[in-house]
Amino acid sequence: MTIINRVMELILKLPEDVRETETLNAIAWRGKAHRSLGKYDKALADFEFSWKGMKAKYGEEKTDGWKGDIGSIYFLQGKYEAAIPYIKDYLKHLEDKKIYNPDDLKKHHLWLAESYKALNKIDSAYVYFEKGKAVEINILKQDVEALRKELRIKYETEQKDQTIQSQSSQIQQQQQIQWLSYGVGGLLTLLLGGLFFTYRNNSAKNVQLQTLNKDLKTTNTKLDQRNAQNELLLKEIHHRVKNNLEIVSSLLELQSAQVGDENTQNIMQANQSRIQSMSIIHQKLYQGENLASIEMKTYFEQLGESLLDTFDASEQVTVECNMPEIELDIDIAIPIGLIINELITNSLKYAFSDNEKGIITIQLNRTSANELYLQVADNGISKPFALSTKGTGFGTQLVQLLTRQLNGVMQVSSKEGMVTTFVFKAFSIYQNQSNNPLVQP
Repeated sequence: MTIINRVMELILKLPEDVRETETLNAIAWRGKAHRSLGKYDKALADFEFSWKGMKAKYGEEKTDGWKGDIGSIYFLQGKYEAAIPYIKDYLKHLEDKKIYNPDDLKKHHLWLAESYKALNKIDSAYVYFEKGKAVEINILKQDVEALRKELRIKYETEQKDQTIQSQSSQIQQQQQIQWLSYGVGGLLTLLLGGLFFTYRNNSAKNVQLQTLNKDLKTTNTKLDQRNAQNELLLKEIHHRVKNNLEIVSSLLELQSAQVGDENTQNIMQANQSRIQSMSIIHQKLYQGENLASIEMKTYFEQLGESLLDTFDASEQVTVECNMPEIELDIDIAIPIGLIINELITNSLKYAFSDNEKGIITIQLNRTSANELYLQVADNGISKPFALSTKGTGFGTQLVQLLTRQLNGVMQVSSKEGMVTTFVFKAFSIYQNQSNNPLVQP
């Protein structure tokens, strides 16, 4: 506050034609300081004084930019009905002037959403909450894209350094050959002179070898440092992707809580489970040592625990993974994870009656160099996955689509419980991404 008061003293020394405008701006800044200190009444007085002064000087249409601060104070004071028109006018001002300030946009959209929520206007609250979260997700996307660009630039720089190093090595080899030629010529010219030059040449080569070894150690150290930096960047990217997926899951959870239709809630819960299956993969990537592949047994166990918690079935149903440890590339792990998510969800919904103990078993084996065998079985009521009477049928379509993506074949048996088996030729299908139906434009 001392700085702002000093600024206002300096403004008094400005020419008269700009003194009034700068004074009003300084009072508005003082209001922001009062707001930061929690002195909302003083902040509101400053904001309203600055706004009214600017409105008298420039007209009401050109001063909507001041309304955001006034609306923020009403919001912080809990005067939600009074806050709404000010914040809406401020957001319209930003839209009309095409002003894009991500942090400011996010805050005012969320303030407006909370105000509507407090007034029990849930539909309006959800609209502005979605807009605020969309801005926040866009900020995160820009951060991830910036990290990707930085990683790409570092990779290209490393390639250039390697090329320069290779050319330098070739030059050094040519110099060595040239010196050896001189030595042979000297040997043919004069034996003693040749011996002398040979001695000097050997000494020079020893110095060169020592220099080369020293340079090689320095280069290796730099490469290790770059690899460590690149690994850290990749882990940060997976961490941020995981956080983005959790934001989307939270949005679905919020929307589900505001929807009264049971079918719609079930659809949103299913989508949350699918997002969670992908989020776990990115979490394991940035927590593990291998940034390109996933160990599937522990992933299935973690996914199973998450789904049991979601359906509150931890005491009734057990998920067992009868399989060895297998590491798969992320491009194969994600679709297989989504398939497991759909099958376990189907079993938890339809296979077990109330208070009936049940077991779901998962088995994944590599039957050849480019073929995988997957089996998911439960000991509940025999009800094939594709014949579920409830829901939209999207889960069945998703499993079929993912099976085709992995160049696989699915078989369903319902003699004793439900048994679904797959044979994937997953490794060959990824050699040509144009065959992948999920990546078609």
